[in-house]
Amino acid sequence: MLVEAPVEDKRITLKEAAKLIPDGAHLFWGGFGFQRPPMAFAHELVRQKKRNLTIYTCGSEMDIDILAGAYVASRFELAFFAIEGIGLAPNIQRRIREGAVQIEDYTNLAMALRFLGGALGVPFMPLKSMLGTDLLTKKRFREKKAEVITCPFTGEKVVLVPSVRPDFSIVHVSRVDKEGNAQIDGIKGEDVEGARAGKKVIVLAEEIVDTEFIRSQPDQTAIPNIYVDYVVECPWGAYPMMVYNYYDYDLEHIRMYYQQCKTEEGWQKYCEEYITGVEDHMEFLKKIGFERLLKLRAKKPFPY
Repeated sequence: MLVEAPVEDKRITLKEAAKLIPDGAHLFWGGFGFQRPPMAFAHELVRQKKRNLTIYTCGSEMDIDILAGAYVASRFELAFFAIEGIGLAPNIQRRIREGAVQIEDYTNLAMALRFLGGALGVPFMPLKSMLGTDLLTKKRFREKKAEVITCPFTGEKVVLVPSVRPDFSIVHVSRVDKEGNAQIDGIKGEDVEGARAGKKVIVLAEEIVDTEFIRSQPDQTAIPNIYVDYVVECPWGAYPMMVYNYYDYDLEHIRMYYQQCKTEEGWQKYCEEYITGVEDHMEFLKKIGFERLLKLRAKKPFPY
């Protein structure tokens, strides 16, 4: 007779999840532009006054700008940082000028392959798209940023970039069960590879669903529970950004953030009002106002 193994319940709170991150940790940071960034996790890291984190991402926006502004992150390895369609990330620019933040930049493909290399357990990945660019010569803090070799099979020049094996991978998904089987609607970006590359994986989700629901559509599971260590139920966890099939981005709030945070005084005011001045994520949502949030909810069958 077959006997099912006992189910491991991996659920913890947002505060508990952030407490797991020690100062100086290296994090894969999930999301794809405006889509599914772990904003609530960024806020909680700020509230807990984490310091000296290194963030790996292809391209993030307001979320990593907040981490730079609050001196939570001091190093970024990425392909771009901006608030798309609006302007460059104001806090990151300011912290770079101060010398409080260091940036090591790669191409989008190079960063994606670095996460894939980490997921595969190999030390480096090859590509050719960085050949002929000054990305190979501009080294800010990584001693060996990339290496150009001659392919032993074809004689062609190939660039090798180091794989990423972060201490933690932080990913915000559409839904997950308590065992950690996570589903992502819409664009996945590098979250699948980034999650598998992490030594520990924290999944935040808009909702926790029954395992039977996950099993009813197994092809939708992007990150299986074997890779996931902790699960956090975090509705509206990407606000003011978006989650496909759940809610649209709040462009008014994002524009307000960008304009206000052009100055250090404006950033400090924003941080106090929306992050450190509230107890937790639910208090933040109450401050935004549930009536406003409901206007952003996806209108079925449309995803936004």
